[in-house]
Formats: sequence, C-alpha cells, structure tokens
Amino acid sequence: MKLRFLTTFSAAAILSLSLISGSVFAQDFNDPTPVLPGEIPIEAGPAPQNAVMQTFSEVNNVKTEILDDRAQVQAFVTSNMEDIYGGVYTDEDGYNVVLLTDTSLANEEKIKSIAKFKDKTKIQKVKYSKGKLYSSKEALAALAVELGLEGVGISAEKNKVNVYITEENFKNNKETILKHIDEDMVNWVFGDLAIKQKAYNLYAGEQVERTVTGGEYQCSLGFNGRANGNDVGVIAGHCGNGTWYDKSDGTAAIGNMSNGSLLGNFDAGYIRYTTNVTVTPSVFLNGNSMTIGTTDYAGYYREEGDYVRVHARSGNGSSFGPVQVIDNSFNIPGDTQDVVVTTLSGAIDGDSGGLVYSIANNGTKNYARIEGVYAGSLEQNGIEVYDYFSKYSRVFDGLGMSGVYTDSSF
Repeated sequence: MKLRFLTTFSAAAILSLSLISGSVFAQDFNDPTPVLPGEIPIEAGPAPQNAVMQTFSEVNNVKTEILDDRAQVQAFVTSNMEDIYGGVYTDEDGYNVVLLTDTSLANEEKIKSIAKFKDKTKIQKVKYSKGKLYSSKEALAALAVELGLEGVGISAEKNKVNVYITEENFKNNKETILKHIDEDMVNWVFGDLAIKQKAYNLYAGEQVERTVTGGEYQCSLGFNGRANGNDVGVIAGHCGNGTWYDKSDGTAAIGNMSNGSLLGNFDAGYIRYTTNVTVTPSVFLNGNSMTIGTTDYAGYYREEGDYVRVHARSGNGSSFGPVQVIDNSFNIPGDTQDVVVTTLSGAIDGDSGGLVYSIANNGTKNYARIEGVYAGSLEQNGIEVYDYFSKYSRVFDGLGMSGVYTDSSF
C-alpha cells in the first residue's frame, strides 16, 4: 500500500464566515475564559440560508448514552488504573469492553461501580497495557524508515501494534524488526501505502482561496477559535501559508496563515482573521443546520470501531460518512505522526482541512463534537483505501490555541 494525502482547499469553508460589520469578536483582543477546557460557548444565531437538515443513522439516544458511559469509565480508569489499562472499545453488540491486564474481581467491581450501564460493560483480560503498546509503537516508529515500514499504529481491540509493511520488506526485515518489538505484540498489515494530499488547483473563473504559481488553492475550514488574542480559523497545514479569502462572502481577504505545519503530530494551521473587515466566526457547519456543541480533547469518542463524519466544501452542506475508526494512533514514516485512520468518507480534492466530528447529544438534539481536522487519504496501488485526520488535541495544543467556539445551547 502507498499512503497519499488528499488535500482539499475551499473558499466555501466548513464553518460559515460572514463579512459583516459590528462583530464583537473582531474587536475583542482579550481571550475569553473557556467555560470548559478549550471551549468558548457563544450564541449560535440563525442557521445558514437553505441549511441542510441531516439525519444520522449511526446514532440514537441509547447508543449516545452508552458511549457517554464509556467515556466516564475511561476517565476513571485512566486516572486510577493506568498501569493495567489496555484500552477500550464498543463491540458490534453495543457492549463497552474495557481491556485490563489485571481482571481481578476487585478491579471489575471498581469499574462496574462507575458504569451507568453495568449490563452493557464487559471486562476483558489482555497481555499489554496501553502504555506498553504506545511506547513499543513509538520506539518502532523511530526506526520506520530504516526498517522499510509503511506505517506504525495501534489496535486496542487486538491489543497489538499495527505494523504496516510490504511483503518484500517483511521477508527481508522481519528478523531485524523483531529485535525491537515482541512478535506477540505485532499485528502485521501487508501492503504498499502512499500518501495522497488533497490539493486542488483552480484556474480563472473558479472560486479561489489562495493564489499560487500556476493556479489557485481551495481548502475547507475546520472550526473557529481564539489564539494569541485573535479570532482564528483552523485549516490543514498543507493548505499552505499565505493570504486567504472567503469568496462566497466577498472579495476582501479574511486573513493570513503563517504557522501551517504537516510534520510532527498534526497537519494544521490557522488563519488569523483580519480586522480590516469584520469577520464573524460561526459555530454552524457550512450549509447545515447543525452546530458545534463540544470537543473531544481526550479522544474518548474516536476509539477503534467508533464512527465519525467529515464536513467539507464538496458536501454542499451535507457531511460525509459515517466512517469507522480503524487505527487511532497511526505514524506516517517521515511525515505526520499519531493521526487517526478511518474507512473512506468520499471526500475529494479541496476537502482538506475539513471538520471531523462525532455526534454529541444533550438530551434534546444532536450537535457536532470536534474530533479533528481532515487531512487526506491513503492509497494502495493508486486506489484510495483509507482516510485519515489529525487529532483535535494535537491541533489545539500544537497551534497554541486558547479556546474553540462552541454553541452555548449545548
């Protein structure tokens, strides 16, 4: 398999940006104090014109409550039983499966005392703790290029490190690889992977975002927030530094990006919104009636087997998905590290930077829960086989953000 990124640029950014006068956000250069860590609730206001009303087949109230229960259990276990914690997932029958290296009755009783849905909570014994898996993965990832690996990731459900490798390199390098990791810990994934970034070259007459030599780039905006006393909009880092526009609202530039990054632990950057025109950050998804209600900094709702959606320019107001998480800590040798790999969403060129979200429900209605920033796809022999995105926590911390705008009605 060969991994390739699909970058997707778009002036019709994921969240609406209205160029109007009198915005409090454009005038206030003091970062508000988030009510929850990293969240700045604001009034959503009216939905975009002709907003799409979308249904979500992957969720219902019971499923949502079971996932919320799993998150509560995770928070307890990671704080109190980290040394024996192997991970967690929700199986096809809707059971929350907690993986422990020590499944004593006392440990099981502790977990069951926290769980709201005790009859939907299972404890399963595994050999390796999550910490051991991750340290082994990182040690192997540091040698990935030298060992001819296509990628390194994690399968919590299998309690193993995913080692992506070609058949030829497996035959030639297996013994060397196993000097650095226990074979019992390895889940071999064969194939030649290529990264495909979803860059989009536009020409005269097409909607543009950022001018480059020989054409134009479009990209999708992920979400809005605050950084260093300014309103900002987050996009994929490979979208490129420079001056950005929202041509759907006007011809004036909305701001500039200078911190775009696609190395390290995230592929993201932010557009620092200008004060030359008034840019009003919105919590609505572009062309959709749904708003961003909350965030998933801890990653409790993007475990292996969970479902997320992608909201980007080419969806015309509708989100892609649901897509399933298949590896939530994938390292691309020589490129972005610790990304989340999913099944294919259907996103196309120009969708890079889009919002990746799961469904949150406050008991009344559905909201988007930020999971990350869409980066692109992975290819095998020229055929797209996976999508991947940067984790919200990596983006938030890496960009030094002080908060993200969310809907105060959540």
